[in-house]
Amino acid sequence: MVRFNDLMQTVLAADDRAGLGAVTLWRQCVDLLAQHDRADRMPMAADQRAALLDRLSGLRSKMSETQRIATVVELGGRLRSASLVEFFAHDRPSIAAAAMARAQLPDMVWDDLLPRLTPTARGVLRGRRDIGPATRLALEAFGPSDLVLTTVRDDMVGDSDMLLTADMIPANDVQEPEVEAGTVTPLRAPVGDKDQIRNLVDRIAQFTSTRSPPQPLEPLADEPADRSAPPRDFAFETDAAGVILWIDRGPRAALIGLSLGDAALEGGSGPDGHVAGAFARRSGFQNGRFSIVGGTMAGEWRLSAAPFFDPRSGRFQGYRGQARRPFLHEVAVQPAPPRDGLSGLSADSLRQLVHELRTPLNAILGFAEIIEQELFGPAGAEYRDMAGNIAVDARHLLAAFDDLDLAARVSRGDDVSTPQLLDPEMLVRQIASRFRDQGGALVDIAMAASLPPVQIDPVQGERMVQHLLRTLISVAPKGEAVTGACWFQPDGGNGRVVLAIDRPSSLAGMEEAQLLDPGYTSDGDWADGPLLGLGFSLRLIRSLAGTCGGSLDVEPGRLLLAIPAASIAEDTQHA
Repeated sequence: MVRFNDLMQTVLAADDRAGLGAVTLWRQCVDLLAQHDRADRMPMAADQRAALLDRLSGLRSKMSETQRIATVVELGGRLRSASLVEFFAHDRPSIAAAAMARAQLPDMVWDDLLPRLTPTARGVLRGRRDIGPATRLALEAFGPSDLVLTTVRDDMVGDSDMLLTADMIPANDVQEPEVEAGTVTPLRAPVGDKDQIRNLVDRIAQFTSTRSPPQPLEPLADEPADRSAPPRDFAFETDAAGVILWIDRGPRAALIGLSLGDAALEGGSGPDGHVAGAFARRSGFQNGRFSIVGGTMAGEWRLSAAPFFDPRSGRFQGYRGQARRPFLHEVAVQPAPPRDGLSGLSADSLRQLVHELRTPLNAILGFAEIIEQELFGPAGAEYRDMAGNIAVDARHLLAAFDDLDLAARVSRGDDVSTPQLLDPEMLVRQIASRFRDQGGALVDIAMAASLPPVQIDPVQGERMVQHLLRTLISVAPKGEAVTGACWFQPDGGNGRVVLAIDRPSSLAGMEEAQLLDPGYTSDGDWADGPLLGLGFSLRLIRSLAGTCGGSLDVEPGRLLLAIPAASIAEDTQHA
């Protein structure tokens, strides 16, 4: 067992530390004083007390204000050392207030300590209801407040700095205005310090009594007119079950009773998994998410809190912390879809961005292929595999850049097509076979007989069919086949060729707005989905189909890509 003297010598002999070492040494010094420098125990040697306080003074600059407040809060009712109370009372006001609110000293010790405390510390002590009568009487000896006006000059009356200037005298001073209520004490000749202060008060009273009442200020344009708006932050405390029991501001009915222990269900109030997990471990947390549904405090909050424990039994008692509204950079706000439905940038800016990104990506792809094929010399198997993966990812990115560039051209209205007569059956069969050969995807498209040709740009037609099949294959569950049919549909004139693809089970029941959402949401962000998102791919297909007079329609059970037959397409081109 380590004796007190041994521990004292170890602490005092420790070298100057920083970081966690300084925090540990600080807590050791505080604990030694809190345990052994108490009025109800054997007196502590003065030299040892002075040495510990001197060590604390040297460590204070290395501790943040939050760490020092946490030390006081953790002591709680164990703060029974008069020297430690005096040490904390001369710290920053927040720390002094925390110490004076928790210190437990006998009346006689308070009586001796009060003259050495700061006015802030005595002011906090005045507000406590558990102090003894002797302490209350000693506080009354300092008067109703601890603020005392002093001056180093023998006589400040007559000083030019204290006289009224011309701009302080009212413009209508020709006639003395009548004062409806109250009187002004006439100035008296200075006799002593008290009369000096009284004279100054009289001058201030005379000046304020003769001034015109201030006009109410107009509220600023950006200042909220509603003063009863809910707060943007509040302090809170929970019980051992994680239920909020106390808040310092805001409507109690909206917050009291909410729990930190259970993660919020969809559409309900509660914390995220980070806060719930920290509660299960009885550990502190920073900036955890907390959602409140309904009421004046509805919305998202950020919580930071630390656990506190019973000082005697060590049992977990709950959390104390702060809550605030999240900053702008902490909230993922879903932007409104832009008018063109493709990007938030203009078409020209998007094409310039794609060009600037494609150049370095081509260089990366070239170096990856050099390493993979060992063109400059032998390379290890791991390096070749890594280079191969980089090359695959680079090709995917290049394909995405091509899609972005094409989307920008369509959005800007550029002529992106050179129409030719194409056989739709051959086009669909070739693309379906390519997917089956490359990735083993199950694609089964029933083709009707004697389909008429369509007049469309070959690259554009291949892109539409390929994007449609690839998108649906990528979001379909593993092992599920992508099925559909292709037929000719008469439509007034010469009709149109329709390619209908059945929805995979993962898209069942989704509305058209969800399918076409360009953002990555919980309904459209698949790990193996399209690189630019399901919504982007479908919107691009619809835009390409629109340039040749076709359409992409979303039905409850399938997606329909329709292209006009050749004669209608020709009439459109010559119109």
